[in-house]
Amino acid sequence: MKIYRPEQVWVSDITYIGTRENPMYLALVTDAYSKQIMGYDVSNSLSSIGSIRALKQAAKRCQYPNEELIHHSDRGIQYCSNDYQQLLKKLGIS
Repeated sequence: MKIYRPEQVWVSDITYIGTRENPMYLALVTDAYSKQIMGYDVSNSLSSIGSIRALKQAAKRCQYPNEELIHHSDRGIQYCSNDYQQLLKKLGIS
């Protein structure tokens, strides 16, 4: 797929940033074209809540709401959760 404009594809991922004593996870939504972080959340859990907060933040920053937008992830359990999938549908993101 050729990416030729901002907000054509958003990529979501989670990375571990904590310690054994204080586990923390950074959920990111990144624009594949510009590499800009559109949304993020730091949480002490791998539940879908942090990913959902990051996606909501990204949606608020969206500058091209009438353009088609594709969401890409590793299809981890957070991104396949009913809540996350319902939010993508509500936002009109493929």
